[in-house]
Amino acid sequence: MATPAAGNISGTITPNAYLTDYSVQYIADNRNYVAGAAASLIPVELQAAEYTVYDRGAFLRDEMEYRPLGGRPPQVGYSVSDDNYFAKEYSLEHPIDDRQRRKFPANRQINLDLNGTRLLTNKSLIKRDVTWAQKFFRPGVWSFDVTGVASAPEAGEFLQFDQDGSDPIGTVDSYIDITGKATGFRPNTLVLGTNVRKNLRTNADLSDRIKYTRIGIADEDLLQSIFFGNDPTGRVMTARSVYNAAAEGLPNDFRYIVDENSMWMGYIDRNVGVDSPTAIGIFAWSGLIPGAGNDQGGVIMKGREELAHSDILQIRDAWDMKVVASDLGVFFQNVVSG
Repeated sequence: MATPAAGNISGTITPNAYLTDYSVQYIADNRNYVAGAAASLIPVELQAAEYTVYDRGAFLRDEMEYRPLGGRPPQVGYSVSDDNYFAKEYSLEHPIDDRQRRKFPANRQINLDLNGTRLLTNKSLIKRDVTWAQKFFRPGVWSFDVTGVASAPEAGEFLQFDQDGSDPIGTVDSYIDITGKATGFRPNTLVLGTNVRKNLRTNADLSDRIKYTRIGIADEDLLQSIFFGNDPTGRVMTARSVYNAAAEGLPNDFRYIVDENSMWMGYIDRNVGVDSPTAIGIFAWSGLIPGAGNDQGGVIMKGREELAHSDILQIRDAWDMKVVASDLGVFFQNVVSG
């Protein structure tokens, strides 16, 4: 369907609470997208502001001493630095022509609104996952970058999970320990490329370790238990989100958004504050439209354009994705050979 030029659309448009709530529920129900779960959602009232970065080493020193009678205890402090976020607004709209409305009886008119809301929400989820992958799911971002090799791994390398003798559990465990020792926070989130997940389900070492104690194959719930034990915040997810790289009118070119052969692991605070330690933060501007936006930083709006004989649905999102603590993340490149 041809998209009308933005300059041809003018009219009144207002937030729609029902469609906004529907969009939020659609996001919650869609597990193919990872950005929302592999980052701390931080609702903010201001579009731009500073936040505090703490010196983590200051919190892990053993500095308490015996206080003698009449004596004062030693003093302790910590240093801080500032970083900042800026929540850009992203937007898209969808027209519903009156002729489309007339194809449906009155009791089914809402379906066109819900279909349009799903369309716009999917576009928002794609935008977030593409941004997440481009910013975070690659080497050169995190304090710990490791690479899978076909044989004889050296420092900073590991044996690819589709090779004989590979040890996925040992590999993940070692970097959980390395990160925990360096920061005081143990990773609790693992994002798998689709080929990594496929190979873990049939990995000989993993299957051998669980065959006498577990039932079934290594799906995400089982992998979560294996890698993160009883940690209630632990989460393993597969990045299955897909986008069409072809422009409108050209043959479809469907691709996974996230590199299929790699994985990322890090610590994500599930109940984060603006100054909390976390690997990735999504600073979502809930104040974009005061009283109408949701904690995701988004809103669905609905209006009427009489000159176009159409109703208009519009999604508006405002957020910034940031590396909050680079030492709380590990990127595993070439986990499988492909």
